[in-house]
Amino acid sequence: METPVLIAGAGPAGLAAAVELARHDVPALLVERRSVLSSHPRATVLSLRSMELMRGWGLEDAVRERSAAVDFTMLEAETLVDAAAGDAIGVGYPSRAQSRVLSPAEPACVAQDDIEPLLLAQLLADRVLLGTEVTGLRGARATLRDVRTGAERTVEARYVIAADGARSTVRRAAGIAMRGADDVLVGETTLIRAPLWDVVGPHRHLLYSLTRREAPSVVLPTGASDRWLFASDGGKKPVADLVRLAAGVPGLPVRVERSRRFSSAAQLAERFRAGPVLLAGDAAHRVTPRGGTGLNLALHDGFDLGWKLAWVVRGWAGDALLDSYEAERRPVAEHAAARSADPRGSRRAPEQEVHADLGGRIPHVWTADGRSTLDLLGTGFTVFAAHDRPAPPPAGRVPVAVRRVDPIAARAIGAGGGSAILVRPDGVISRTSRWAAGTGIRAVRDAQP
Repeated sequence: METPVLIAGAGPAGLAAAVELARHDVPALLVERRSVLSSHPRATVLSLRSMELMRGWGLEDAVRERSAAVDFTMLEAETLVDAAAGDAIGVGYPSRAQSRVLSPAEPACVAQDDIEPLLLAQLLADRVLLGTEVTGLRGARATLRDVRTGAERTVEARYVIAADGARSTVRRAAGIAMRGADDVLVGETTLIRAPLWDVVGPHRHLLYSLTRREAPSVVLPTGASDRWLFASDGGKKPVADLVRLAAGVPGLPVRVERSRRFSSAAQLAERFRAGPVLLAGDAAHRVTPRGGTGLNLALHDGFDLGWKLAWVVRGWAGDALLDSYEAERRPVAEHAAARSADPRGSRRAPEQEVHADLGGRIPHVWTADGRSTLDLLGTGFTVFAAHDRPAPPPAGRVPVAVRRVDPIAARAIGAGGGSAILVRPDGVISRTSRWAAGTGIRAVRDAQP
């Protein structure tokens, strides 16, 4: 069996890469050891940039249907019933008002196990093999094993994405080690169902830090329903009793579903690429739950790898484009890992974190026809120029979409004064992007991503 791209792991990084490759009409084979995706929430927030990706994939409305309307802050209070007297603390996410300035989207309070099925549904069923694991790798030739029957097959790929988690088999086979501190934060979260939205009333937040002496706890909503993640230092009392203490409601009905222990690290792989093998998500970097960056890092990795691999496979760019993946993603991962290792890493003002999330893309500006400049990006290059100025015609190996916008919007994104800019699918301006409008196509043809 042959495939241009083999993706090991159907977590957020692998799914995002597969979706982006499909958007570029590049076939990929996605394999996942589990027969069904996880039903544990794991993570509960999508960042501003993650929601921009969902918007680009046509999933924004579906995500919103599953998300809770909250203030994107942490509420610190003695108990949930005392929410009105609590203090709201920034955790690095912009408010709705701030988001409207920055983006056509806004963050979402939604569970990872609600997001992954939405991404999976975007893929062709015959390009996804659940219950299948990678057991061997030589270059980009992989041995796959059906975990139910033990049957093996060989896949010849051009590139392999290691998105198979913190204990990545593919990363080990590629000879790449992890560097950094392990067991930085360990603990246990319990999935519960309880009417806690009724308890907090209008005081709806991204998470709750509860300081009651008998049961100091953290409570996180997983979306619009009354399904919650709960963690407590309240000793060996039954979980339901700890929830009632944290809520401040003695007779609160609580259904305990299951608990999950975790051990998290602040680590990065010594390199993100070994020949045809590229690492993404937890296979490339591990972070603690502080700051809620793990899910978002993984989605951004997958998107970045997806479009860059698509360009290479389709012959729009040379293999060297893939070296930009680590150059651009490692600084973001380093920032997130350092934050997650800080005991106070959950507490951050939005202006401290939004730059790492948005990643240097062009500004969001509403154009005269009511669209965001970010909505005008395509799968190839996008030229932005003012509509009252001539712009270069499409040409060259990479498809070029020319977007003429009103002069004010053009100036706001750096395409004013009779110039034009050349922008990648991720919204980043190409390194050799600017030329005087009407001077010809050579700048496009010679441009490097």
